[in-house]
Amino acid sequence: MSRPQQPSSLDNGRVLLVSGLWPYDTVDEKKAVGRLNIFHNPELREGITELVGATSVYDIALRGEEDDRPLFRPSTASEPTLVSVALKSLLPEDTEVTDCELADLLHCDGSADSGLPAAARNAVCLLSTSYVTNFPDLRKVIDRLREMSAGYIVAGGYLATRNPETVLDCGADAVVVGDAEESIPALLRCLPRMDDWSGVPNLWYTTEGGGKAYTFDRMVPLDSIPVTIPGGDLSGISVPYESMRGCPYKCAFCSYPLVSTKWRFKSAEKLLADWQAIERSGAKEIIALDSTFTIPPKRLRDFLDLYHEAGLTIPWGAYSRVTPLRNEETVIQLKRANNRWLSIGFESGSQRMLDLMKKGTRLKDAYPALAHLRRHRVSPWSNFIIGYPGETEETIEATTSFMSEHIFGFYGIYVFNIRDRAMPVLSDPLANVHWEDVGSEWTHSTMDSGRATELRWRAYVRVCLANPDAINVDVFRGSNVEKEYGVWDPAFSALKHIEAWALRRIDPAAVTAEAGDDIEATERALRRRLVPLG
Repeated sequence: MSRPQQPSSLDNGRVLLVSGLWPYDTVDEKKAVGRLNIFHNPELREGITELVGATSVYDIALRGEEDDRPLFRPSTASEPTLVSVALKSLLPEDTEVTDCELADLLHCDGSADSGLPAAARNAVCLLSTSYVTNFPDLRKVIDRLREMSAGYIVAGGYLATRNPETVLDCGADAVVVGDAEESIPALLRCLPRMDDWSGVPNLWYTTEGGGKAYTFDRMVPLDSIPVTIPGGDLSGISVPYESMRGCPYKCAFCSYPLVSTKWRFKSAEKLLADWQAIERSGAKEIIALDSTFTIPPKRLRDFLDLYHEAGLTIPWGAYSRVTPLRNEETVIQLKRANNRWLSIGFESGSQRMLDLMKKGTRLKDAYPALAHLRRHRVSPWSNFIIGYPGETEETIEATTSFMSEHIFGFYGIYVFNIRDRAMPVLSDPLANVHWEDVGSEWTHSTMDSGRATELRWRAYVRVCLANPDAINVDVFRGSNVEKEYGVWDPAFSALKHIEAWALRRIDPAAVTAEAGDDIEATERALRRRLVPLG
């Protein structure tokens, strides 16, 4: 086996964990509604606090609340990522571990006051690429770690698993593809001597001569993985959870099924035992981060029954396809098991587009699913894609009409994005997609990314003004809002007024063209609904 490249200096007893979201304020606002975010846009943040007479956004309360409960809480600082929690459980007990948010790393000015340069120097860096969507951004992260004299950089997660050799070219020393439960402990044992890595599974690495080498594949039985729970006081914490790897579906815009060579899932009995342990820890809620928690149907039914029979009470949220939710009894079981919200990939309001996406769902199933969710007060987070190959202004109109007339709660509407090179649609000659790199601009036979961005914004404006029961999640991302306020909550209508006010401040011309603008009426409504805390 080829010898790995030697680091110049390495302290194997110290580990820097880098994970989390890309810095919100550097997201390309052409592709996001992020410019409407009242926490990150200074103009809106200052405008709403002045309007209400509050000292900060977090001092705004809903009028009529007996305890003057604040409307907003920041959430990003206290929410552990699945990666950081899971990786910590794999490290030796005597390891000195430093957590680092991706956003904090990129905002760090390198000063000693930040603490990061000292934590990174000569340390083993475990870098999650799950929220890095392109290679130029990955190079920024790795370059920053090199500036801080990181000893050895090991990448893993979505982008790394799908593109391990390119990630090595970006400057990582090694890449774990797929399951890391055996790879990380074995790698840490081998790092001091750097001579025999034949026992480290799922590992790409840079060799002494500057080449690349791979060890071997191994999948871990999921029921054998101990539950991972963050330390400390969890009373205000959402604990991330993983119940499956891979995906049985073949959506053409998604290469997630390829992250694992086999779709596999934990048993209902394993889920129950894990969730009982999490509830005993005092956690606020559980977030199941699987691509589709609500499959397979038998496991879902068995687990929901076990949850109820065991007397669990911890609330939870998860991701789902629309198909299981067309059955009202399933939604009733979900509600009985304290499911609070489901993130659902509707993707389009056009059956033609759903077929082109190979989504495997029927638009007609969305109507009863939404009705059942509303009736039983399970909040949907609805997700849509604009600009997928084959998209036209007519299919976007169908999606916009569907969103305007049928969805409720929080939603996201996103421009089609080239997440990685393995997306099935990219190899489809009929799709005719032209692109340069992961995350780059694109063209195809019916649209380009610039036009899709324009049409996406137009669709958003219309939905915002036409649907009083739907709010784009980007307006309040980074807070407690989407987890705590369903459409039936008294705060929801106030939040909707804030969204409409933010849109009128940012793009009054679009509002006027669509519905006529009366920002003074919106501001009067906000003054009636909101008061400064205390």
